[in-house]
Amino acid sequence: MTLAADLAIARQGVAAAGRPSLRSILFVAVLLVAWVSLHPFGNLAAADALDLTSGNEAATYGLFALFAAVAGALVWQSDRAALRALKTPAFLLLCAWLVISVATSQDVATSAKRFVLLVCVSIACASLLLLPHGRRHLAHLLAAAAAVLLILSYGGVMLVPHLAVHQFGDLAEPDLAGKWRGVFPHKNDASAVFSMLVFVGIYVVRAGYRHAGIAIALASGIFVLCSGGKSSTLICALTIILSFAIQSSQSKTIWLVLIAGPLILLNLLGLGSVLFPEMGWLAASLPLDATFTGRTDVWRFALGHVSDHLAFGHGFAAFWNTASLRFGVEDTTVWAGNASHAHNGYLDAVLSMGLAGLALTLAAFVFAPARDLYLARKRGADRAMTIMTMQIWLFGIYLSSLESFFFDRANAIWITFLFAIFAIRYLAVFKVSER
Repeated sequence: MTLAADLAIARQGVAAAGRPSLRSILFVAVLLVAWVSLHPFGNLAAADALDLTSGNEAATYGLFALFAAVAGALVWQSDRAALRALKTPAFLLLCAWLVISVATSQDVATSAKRFVLLVCVSIACASLLLLPHGRRHLAHLLAAAAAVLLILSYGGVMLVPHLAVHQFGDLAEPDLAGKWRGVFPHKNDASAVFSMLVFVGIYVVRAGYRHAGIAIALASGIFVLCSGGKSSTLICALTIILSFAIQSSQSKTIWLVLIAGPLILLNLLGLGSVLFPEMGWLAASLPLDATFTGRTDVWRFALGHVSDHLAFGHGFAAFWNTASLRFGVEDTTVWAGNASHAHNGYLDAVLSMGLAGLALTLAAFVFAPARDLYLARKRGADRAMTIMTMQIWLFGIYLSSLESFFFDRANAIWITFLFAIFAIRYLAVFKVSER
């Protein structure tokens, strides 16, 4: 994307070389591999449904390595100045601490392997917003990728419901029967990604593709409701309201209160209900599930493994989904040991990287984007794109109070969130072409 006027000249040379088509294909390919994955419509009744690995890992590593190499080369040639804008203290310190977390991990091999994929995914995501020619081209590519995901997911629900809708015969969580999941392995993944596609649909409308945008937003919203993702539904609605209120606010104080208030409240009512008895009593008195659909058990289990690893954590991505945890729990009735994550991204940051890792995660994913969005609004950045990236970002940091996807390799929610994080940084520094 021609983000700055002084980058337009370099991009014209790239366009003349016939590379825009490659850039478009690459943009859509990255999103579709992230959203659809290499193993859509997984059979949750199959014997391997409870395996520790996510399946097709070698192919996923290979594809994202290829995406990172090609996308990185393209944008380095044409938009090197934009990439330099990512060299912020928050990003650099977080990257350094991630390396330390790998080196001090209780399972260095697992951490190193997962870190390699994280690097490839990060390079690909940092390149995404720089691949289109401008805001309308970005909308066109986002609409194309969203349409493919929607067609596949709705098609699955209608044609192969046993692979696109949770069933009573699923080996894990048969109580979710009837909830739509589309191409995704779980209804929570589906509800989160389709919530983000609601924001994409709003952007597509504002970028000039009215009918396509409305269709994407409505179809995505219906899928969120049918997936039964209560957290995603409520946070999606809250995000839309807050984003327009935040963007319209002229006061920096009100801006910060509107952003931080829901995040603090969600964590106090959720994780705080386990940490502080008073918050537990408050949560129990409210008209909601005080266990947060069983999350309190997982939070207690995770918190029990935090205190002895406060400095460095257990190591990057070396706690959940490991054989030592899955088969090392002495009490086999503790089902939380079989969870795939802590259902709280901030708690998982402590588990993986210690308290310093949590502080740097907050700096890079909460404080820095909030500052950049304020700067982007002050300098008159493209309003439609600013609101879309703000909505994806807000949804991500709020959802992370109840789910966990930070640093989760090729996770669809993580990649969409990371795309927004980098886009916000670019919008704070560069102009956007109208093309």
